[in-house]
Amino acid sequence: MAVFGISFGMANLPSLIVIFGFLYTLVSNVFSNAFHIYQAEIFPTSVRATAAGSAYSLSRLMSGLMPFMLLPVLNHYGSAAMFSVVAVAMGLIMVDIGLFGPRSTGRSLEDVNGDERGSETGFKNRM
Repeated sequence: MAVFGISFGMANLPSLIVIFGFLYTLVSNVFSNAFHIYQAEIFPTSVRATAAGSAYSLSRLMSGLMPFMLLPVLNHYGSAAMFSVVAVAMGLIMVDIGLFGPRSTGRSLEDVNGDERGSETGFKNRM
């Protein structure tokens, strides 16, 4: 997303704008779906719907506020700077999930989210 977004912001030819815009949108949609699937795995069953819904609502709220934060950057510094801000935010999300998120590959939901009815090696026990 970072590479395609910055490339989209720096593109001058209409064909490159379309190509990088398409690639950015494609990767963004894949990221969004993967992120929401992962997000649903990390909450215990008893609060999963409320927690995932709250996180998704906060995500939508921030998406609504984002133009008010990014348009001044676009107006003063240009599209490459605006997409660089977005790229940095995506990098922070990647580091946050990579360093602090529980590993979920090949594990049961109970094991990932520390559901006390599940495995003994849950997320709570790792803390």
